[in-house]
Amino acid sequence: MFEDEQDGHHEGVIVAAHTFAKAIDATDDPPVLVLLNSCNSAAQIDDLVAQVVPFAIGMAGTIDDSDAISYAAQFYATIANGQSIRAAHLSAQVALEAAGLEGAELPTLAWAQGVEPREAVLVKGPEPG
Repeated sequence: MFEDEQDGHHEGVIVAAHTFAKAIDATDDPPVLVLLNSCNSAAQIDDLVAQVVPFAIGMAGTIDDSDAISYAAQFYATIANGQSIRAAHLSAQVALEAAGLEGAELPTLAWAQGVEPREAVLVKGPEPG
């Protein structure tokens, strides 16, 4: 479900998983990673990595908004610091656990054959020189 950018309480817009995958695939330069930071979204990640992107993260159950926000903040901060997708995922899970938040086990990382999350770095620092 996607927000429909209306003010106030609203339900959002339901987008089928195959439609979402087609939208990602319809770009000239698809993303390397999709993070589905919403409840019960882990069911979609295997198809995404099989058909569209090398890496996907989804939630394997119902996650509180504050937990989802905390996970994403730590994940993206770790990515921005030049760490691998694997390191960012694990760091974000640990951040949830260390803060005493429930749901540290909910974020689930999937990857396509032939790629390794330990080696996938999305942000590289400046070359020494």
